[in-house]
Amino acid sequence: MNDDELDKLFELEEPDTNEEPSSEEKEGDTVEPEESVKEESVKEEPSEEKESKAQSIKEEDFKDNIEKEQEEKRKRKEEARKEKARQTAQTILAAENYFEEARKKRIEARRQKREEKLLLKKDLPPLKDRTFLDDFPLSFKHTMMALIGITVFVIVLMLGFHPMFRIENISIEGNYAMTNEEIIEATGLNYHDHMLKVLAVNYSDILASNPYIRKINISINFPSGINISVEERRKLAYIKYADGYFAIDAEGTVLELSSFDSEDAHPLLCGLDINNVVLGGRVDIEGDVNFQKLVIVLGAALEADQSADNEEYSFFENIREIRILPSNIIFVTVIMPNGSELQIKFSDIDTIGDDMHWLMFVIEQGKLNDLSAGVMDMTGDQPIYSEYDY
Repeated sequence: MNDDELDKLFELEEPDTNEEPSSEEKEGDTVEPEESVKEESVKEEPSEEKESKAQSIKEEDFKDNIEKEQEEKRKRKEEARKEKARQTAQTILAAENYFEEARKKRIEARRQKREEKLLLKKDLPPLKDRTFLDDFPLSFKHTMMALIGITVFVIVLMLGFHPMFRIENISIEGNYAMTNEEIIEATGLNYHDHMLKVLAVNYSDILASNPYIRKINISINFPSGINISVEERRKLAYIKYADGYFAIDAEGTVLELSSFDSEDAHPLLCGLDINNVVLGGRVDIEGDVNFQKLVIVLGAALEADQSADNEEYSFFENIREIRILPSNIIFVTVIMPNGSELQIKFSDIDTIGDDMHWLMFVIEQGKLNDLSAGVMDMTGDQPIYSEYDY
């Protein structure tokens, strides 16, 4: 809207002063002064106010135009977003339809292949009568048998002659009484033997001929090695019987037999009534009260060793003989640190633990170093030592 239009908008007509007022105008003289005042006030408005009003109208129109443009942009963006979402949904739907069609085609192709195979099988002869070539002399069955035989023959040749199937390394663990050589000899295996020989080892024969072996296990450590794991019985003591000596473990299994005296046959248990002894067999000593008492004496000696601080002297290893009399008196013969032989007399096993600890204590203190071979009586309240009267 330009300035001319604004002027026309606010233009007011001035009354003609030369014309005579009509009768109606004369009659309304009382009202005309107010209207004339208003018209005069409008006429007297300055041009600055007109310009400010025109400017405000322009600004309002400008704002309205901007708001309309922003509203149109927002509508266009919303329509574009909806169009994009619609296109995306159409793309996803098209992709799903494509994959579904592809899946159906694959299923149909597999079904057709199965049907073709079934049709081919119906036309084939029985398996035993099939041949690969028309002029091939063997049937399918005979051909497969020949191939399997050749394969087995090749495998046997490899197992029999390849160096990696020969025993070159033998690892042994768990043995302390038997040497490695004795363990290997007991198994019947040797270096350079074939590793499959391990499968032929007779474990029952090994256990029967070697009483020290409680359990044994042999495993192949490919290539060229075997592992031998042994669990041995522990020798507890020797027992004297009519034909000599035999060694037993805590369960009464006979580990060794000896018909002659030996310094290594200790500790020797005497005073037991045993007749039938078989190597590897078990002596019936579970109900023998005297044997149980002797075992308690040995246990007390071991406990005294474990509680002592002396690593150079072992009371248990120096016990030479333990003898029990019908009167229940027990004699323990032991070699002292100075090499002299001391025979110790106990009344019973009730206080045997305390007595063994006292003996180990005085030995550690060196109180018995000056004693010569003799007897120490511990059946009373105080130990009494007496030298041998040769």
